[in-house]
Amino acid sequence: MRTVLKYIYNIIIWIVFIIDAVILMIINLIVFAITYPFDTRRKVIHAFSYYWGLHYLWFNPFWKTEYVCQANIDPKKSYVIVSNHQSMFDICLMYKIPLVFKWVSKKEVFRLPFVGWLLKLHGDILINRGTTQSTKEMLKKAEAWINKRCSISIFPEGTRSVDGRIHRFKEGAFMIAKLNKLPVLPVVIEGTRRVLPTGGGFLLGGCATVRIHVLPEISAETVVSLKTRDLSDLLNRIMLEEHKRMVPERYAGNNENNEHE
Repeated sequence: MRTVLKYIYNIIIWIVFIIDAVILMIINLIVFAITYPFDTRRKVIHAFSYYWGLHYLWFNPFWKTEYVCQANIDPKKSYVIVSNHQSMFDICLMYKIPLVFKWVSKKEVFRLPFVGWLLKLHGDILINRGTTQSTKEMLKKAEAWINKRCSISIFPEGTRSVDGRIHRFKEGAFMIAKLNKLPVLPVVIEGTRRVLPTGGGFLLGGCATVRIHVLPEISAETVVSLKTRDLSDLLNRIMLEEHKRMVPERYAGNNENNEHE
């Protein structure tokens, strides 16, 4: 009986999602056409995405949000925002951060209906993993948006975590921060795997509390003073410690050094 109810719940949610997404995409295209000539940061499109991403949480009574901000976020600053990655739903949740930012995302995400189209309208940055040329283009595009007072958001693990733990970070986010002398804003996410499980196809979870903890920034001075790998490892340790406080049971009995996972 529970399985039947789960499928009925999913059918209803996905029908509503598709209808909703079509309507919002049409509105978004109209907004983009009107604002493109003068909104060089695409701030209006970002505000529209804030509504689009978070209204799923606002209107679904089974999904709750816990937002904890330990940081004093300066809207006049640009940051490199780094977050752990548990689910595609992380993209929606990150719009809780009160900054205009551009995503750095692998090319596969840009192919997804609605999500990929929206990323293109934002001017978000595509990266073809494993190619030096793509990395150079990513750094150049990131610099261009930073010069327009935008922040850059990236999942430094490079892919979704299968077991929900935080794993070692790649260096791309920290290269951006060092080259542009920007502070790094660490964000720790938990609970989105229950909303949209990794490897679970299109089946959505039922009741879930998604948590997003924004930690104090790593200053631009610290960023500049550290080597890229050392900066990456520092952020990894800080975020891992916070995640262990949030879900200690997930790390129970795990004595492996996170750097080697």
